Amino acid sequence: MYHFTLAESFEPSPAPTRRVVGITLVVLAMGAAAFAVGCGHKTKAPDTTSASLPTSTSATPAVPVTPPAPAAPTVSHYKLALTAWRGGDRDAAVTEFRAAIDDDSSALPPRLNLSRVLLEQGKAKDAIVELQSVIALDSTSGSAFRLLGRAHDVLGQTDSAVADYQHAIVLNEQDGWSMNNLGLVQIERGQFEEALKVLSRAVEISTTATFRNSLGIALERTGHYTAAAEAFQSALTADSGYTKARTNLTRVSALTEVQGTPSVDLAAEALEFLKEVESWKSPKN
Repeated sequence: MYHFTLAESFEPSPAPTRRVVGITLVVLAMGAAAFAVGCGHKTKAPDTTSASLPTSTSATPAVPVTPPAPAAPTVSHYKLALTAWRGGDRDAAVTEFRAAIDDDSSALPPRLNLSRVLLEQGKAKDAIVELQSVIALDSTSGSAFRLLGRAHDVLGQTDSAVADYQHAIVLNEQDGWSMNNLGLVQIERGQFEEALKVLSRAVEISTTATFRNSLGIALERTGHYTAAAEAFQSALTADSGYTKARTNLTRVSALTEVQGTPSVDLAAEALEFLKEVESWKSPKN
């Protein structure tokens, strides 16, 4: 549809002549004709030529839409916690592990590692709270019971620590770390013969320097100085920078074994310990 714009009107001259009047009549006639066309009348002057406006068939090119850039992956609180822990920032690790727990309260690794950091901070009671939550979620978590044993040992609750380590070993008879820790608690309690059994088994499972050093202490306390020196030397062979083992070797090398001391059969000691483990599995009436 065409749109028309009204033209401005002009006032006539004050003294029109006949010529002017004639011209005016012509102009008025032309204006009437234009008005008739605008109002839709079909009447047109015989000498009028119709014309059509040009049309464009070309469409406006579409502007390509650029897809939004993918969002950068978010680093999980758990990974941030591990990074902070490895970097020595335990406070930040605790904060991130707790955030990871808030994200998924059923996940066990954040709770277990949080308890480890809390133990390193000397917060054994707080660690116990986290470990009890783990056990509530999974009563078969040997790691939880092992860490619970550590927490009870730090608090001086050695009876509870022994029970925790025994439970962890029943859940996993290959848990050398629970055996190592149990043996050290027994040494603290003066139960050297019992410690020798469990630590003999731990070394059978793994020849790690820590287990060998612990075995050397048990051998020393039971009077087997020669075997103890061999155990400490073996620990240094596995880890030449193990300062505790070197100190222990120096000390025991200066001791003289009592004449007639029988040699120790570590394999037999380990077998005795396995029999004890079987007895732990039996329900106590």
